[in-house]
Amino acid sequence: MERGYGPGDIMKVEEDSGRVGQIKDVVAAMSSQIASRNSIPVFLMGDFNAPSHLDWVSAHKNKNCGISSFQWPSSRVPTDAGLIDSFRKFHPDPVGVEGNTWSPINPYHDGDSGGFEPQDRIDFVYYAGNVQVTNSQTYWLGKPAAQPNHESNEWSSDHAAVLTSFRINSGSC
Repeated sequence: MERGYGPGDIMKVEEDSGRVGQIKDVVAAMSSQIASRNSIPVFLMGDFNAPSHLDWVSAHKNKNCGISSFQWPSSRVPTDAGLIDSFRKFHPDPVGVEGNTWSPINPYHDGDSGGFEPQDRIDFVYYAGNVQVTNSQTYWLGKPAAQPNHESNEWSSDHAAVLTSFRINSGSC
């Protein structure tokens, strides 16, 4: 987001992108699995292309385009439905461990010609049920070069990944 955007502008961009409707549809489709989480653990993971409300805190105001907090729907809808952000469960302090996944190769808007591109965690592993997070980290292979020098990167994505390990607690399955 560019500086000068306010929360209303950001929400409009989110709604126009289709992400708000998509995450609502996905979570609604999972509602019976989420309701049964005490019998069988449930997971939702992927590239959500939007940051987390758990990461946009006042200590990151300068990093987050001057905004102290924002209730990003892509993260708010799953957590409101009872899913838990595994990375934030393992690393509860968003200042101490940011966990950015966007983007090791896109530090600027428009390749290398634009302004600073806010770095955020936009890839997630959500869960619910009788499991315990034993580790969670961001991951990419090698040392990604930024655009326009990225063609030889070992890691083929413009995102880092979130890798979370779980322990299934006894009696959960």
